Amino acid sequence: MGSSLTSRPHRHPEHADTADRRVLDLLGGSEVPLTITEITAGTGLHANTVRSHLLLLTEMGRVEIVRENRIKPGRPKLLYKALLQSEPTDPYRVLAAELAAGIAGGEVDTSPGVAAGRRLGRAQRERATHLGPYVPAHDVVGMAAEGLEVLGFETATDPLGDRLYLSNCPFADLARENRAICNLHREMLDGFFGEFESGVSVERLDIFVRDDLCVAHLNRPDLSRASAPLSLQSGPKPWEK
Repeated sequence: MGSSLTSRPHRHPEHADTADRRVLDLLGGSEVPLTITEITAGTGLHANTVRSHLLLLTEMGRVEIVRENRIKPGRPKLLYKALLQSEPTDPYRVLAAELAAGIAGGEVDTSPGVAAGRRLGRAQRERATHLGPYVPAHDVVGMAAEGLEVLGFETATDPLGDRLYLSNCPFADLARENRAICNLHREMLDGFFGEFESGVSVERLDIFVRDDLCVAHLNRPDLSRASAPLSLQSGPKPWEK
């Protein structure tokens, strides 16, 4: 399984090379606010990926948006700068902020986890304007991976795109004692995919299959499942006829 993952090498949390970490490192190392174009060039990320992470990082209070001090005619550009914090980002605070926002904007009879996932899905969708009103299943899975990275995970998908690998879980110690946090992550994935019409859903979530690696098995209606080997199919075999 290891060789088939589309992923970066494993790192400890403090060295995780996630997309939001790259954006924050670039902004934190710059003496002046940067434009989307400059952030894209500096991180090597797609512009829409950068926009998505900037939106979430702004809501988390890690990034501030400022307008260009423009003298020439024309609309001022939006610039982004990192906000200094006295302590590193606490993933529990990030998750709590997402849940609180999900509860505030949630629907009746909707769990906080599902509501937070839907909110995350809407935020990602608003930034995927290049995809149009319908977002293909492949892109939806990629957007889910990006959203989870903002929460502190390292993510990867298999080449087929029907499995989402979650490692470097910032809640691993808590999850080993109480599976409620894993159920919460499952609900967030359910809520996220429910925001799209691609038909992607979570079939099951395998917890700690290896070290801190969890695997979300996805239903992808756009993918046809391979037929079972002939020896496993029911009915008479060719050589039995």
